[in-house]
Amino acid sequence: MAKIEIKGTPEKLERIAIFLKANNIVHAIIDDYGNHSQEDLEKYRDLMMKHNA
Repeated sequence: MAKIEIKGTPEKLERIAIFLKANNIVHAIIDDYGNHSQEDLEKYRDLMMKHNA
């Protein structure tokens, strides 16, 4: 397994997740964030639920 760390907003991470899915690249969004606002943390949880299903 290889890992890529992507730093950015939840919106940027979602764009990357959509790209990976569209190109049949298996990926997972994991809970490994730094200091973010409560709003961003909720967005990250939503992304994990949406793209890790």
